Amino acid sequence: MKLLQLGKCHQKNSKRGGMLVIVLMIFCVSLILISSAMTITLSSRSRYYVDTERSQERLTLTCAAEAVVDAIESQEITDAQLQAMSSNPDMPYEITGATKTSVKEGAQADNGKNIAPGLSGASGNQTYMYVKPAGGGSKDIILDFSTKLVVTGENKQAESLRVHMKYYPPAPTPKICENMVTCGEEGSYNDIPKLEVNGTKSFTVFHGDVELSSGSGSYIHNPTVITGTVKGGAGTVYHNDVIFYGPNAGCQLPSPGNGITIASGEGNFYFLGVDYGEYSGNINFFKNSSGQTVTAGSGDKMSMNMKADGAYFYNTNLSSTDWTMSGNIDKPSESAGTTYWVVGSGSNVKRLNANDGGNVILKAGGNVTVTNTEKNKVYNSVDEAPDAAKTAFNNLSKKGADYLADEELKNAASRKIPTAAEQQAEYGSYATGEEITEHGGLIKRDGGKAYRLNGGEYNKGRLEIDLSKGDASLYIAADCTFKSFCIKVSNASSHKLVILLGYGVDVKWQDQPEFWNSLEGMPYAQGIISCDLRNNYNWGNKPDLPQNINAISGQEPAAIVIGLGKNTLSAGRCMVMDAYISLAGTGTDASTVSLKDNVHFYGRFEAVNVDTGNSDNLKMEYCPKLGEGDSTPKPLISAYKAESYEYHY
Repeated sequence: MKLLQLGKCHQKNSKRGGMLVIVLMIFCVSLILISSAMTITLSSRSRYYVDTERSQERLTLTCAAEAVVDAIESQEITDAQLQAMSSNPDMPYEITGATKTSVKEGAQADNGKNIAPGLSGASGNQTYMYVKPAGGGSKDIILDFSTKLVVTGENKQAESLRVHMKYYPPAPTPKICENMVTCGEEGSYNDIPKLEVNGTKSFTVFHGDVELSSGSGSYIHNPTVITGTVKGGAGTVYHNDVIFYGPNAGCQLPSPGNGITIASGEGNFYFLGVDYGEYSGNINFFKNSSGQTVTAGSGDKMSMNMKADGAYFYNTNLSSTDWTMSGNIDKPSESAGTTYWVVGSGSNVKRLNANDGGNVILKAGGNVTVTNTEKNKVYNSVDEAPDAAKTAFNNLSKKGADYLADEELKNAASRKIPTAAEQQAEYGSYATGEEITEHGGLIKRDGGKAYRLNGGEYNKGRLEIDLSKGDASLYIAADCTFKSFCIKVSNASSHKLVILLGYGVDVKWQDQPEFWNSLEGMPYAQGIISCDLRNNYNWGNKPDLPQNINAISGQEPAAIVIGLGKNTLSAGRCMVMDAYISLAGTGTDASTVSLKDNVHFYGRFEAVNVDTGNSDNLKMEYCPKLGEGDSTPKPLISAYKAESYEYHY
């Protein structure tokens, strides 16, 4: 019985030991599993932290780079500053963090915490930028960014980004149409009967032989510069100074009509025998048809009236008799000529046999010869002159001295019509482009591209070029006739359309008795429309456009017409022409601008030959020169564009 009881006890103890072993084994396995789980968790957390750290590095790096690129493209960082920075490629530029601050009452300027990890520069958390030239002879610039976050101590590498800023040189401002009007060359002849230049800025410049006018009705309100020989015509009235500039300037006798008249109180004659360019010597003012110097009024029909408030002479030889330039010393305001003269340095002036009104003459360094001392009073200084004459003398002397020192005037007189070779060398690269095959209807094209018309007849249509995507060019390769057709420029706030006329190409907007409305939104106008004010105008359905359509002033036309030589550009009645027009060619290559019979022109033009018609005046409101612009602020545009982004460690 005892043996049986002992066996039972042994069995119980064995079961208890086995359970203990099992429990211990489970505990060990649990410890292993828990330890493994903790190890995995810690490892995952560490990797997570490192990955997060690297992700934050890339995010900070990318945002910093995009902010800098945006600042360059908006010109908060100007191109000049960027180029200066690139001259120090080893200079690190630290990009510091912004702070989120409150503007509530009592807030301090340094309230808030840094909101962009990696920009603070503290504890090794930094973002740097290096600005380097790309090399290889280009003007490209490389921006190298680097961001480093040190939090876990396990991220050993900095995140880096290289941005290639491609340089796109800005389109040069064409050096054309420096003056409101420039026409003629030595040996050329222009008869300009109906020119009306309004606005007192800039200059109207006549080279060669010009006749103003054989008809009547020319009115010029800005200063007129004459470098060649002029004939005075009936009805021509100047409303500003007339400046005879350089040794070739003069007046040919006999001259038709009433001579040269400046409206009372609005201007004077300035005879300036200045040396400029290849020209030197004195002005020999009155000449016959053979170019020989003559005394005005000394022969049959050799008299010429020249009426103004006064005259200033510098390096000028002039001889006149009878009533040519004779004023009225008793009643200057009623003078049919020019009462007050200031004879300056280098001048030789003769006032011979004047039996009518007479002149008041001040010697200011020049020589004066007078035969009728009763009618012509000569004074050696302004102090000797009567009080009534002192104001005129002082004004003439001051303005004469100003003109002699005026570089803008010198440049205006020096501006010549470019030769065909010069224009081709400068703008021949525009002679290319994608062909436009349509000859009518609504033709739409985007800016930023080059286009080409191969000539022919373009009828009842509109070519509209949207310049919101950049400058554009239109090469006209052969003769074109436009009938009820317009070239319209839109969205041209900072871009231009260059219309290039190939050598020998003639472009004509042909008069059409009817206007048309074949397409929705089509304006009732022909020609070139490139001003915003015209684009927004409700043209209506009448062929006679409102007279105030010419009242645009201050805005630059968006169209530039450039001729490569031997061109004719013509437009007439009721047509619109918004453009700077520069037609090259001299001698046998000379070009012609034909704007006449109430064409609605806004811009500037230059060509050897000019045809202003003989019906309605060519009215020219003041137009700024290229690049001068108006008072409306234009957005700054960088010449650098982000070409590529490259991440690396």
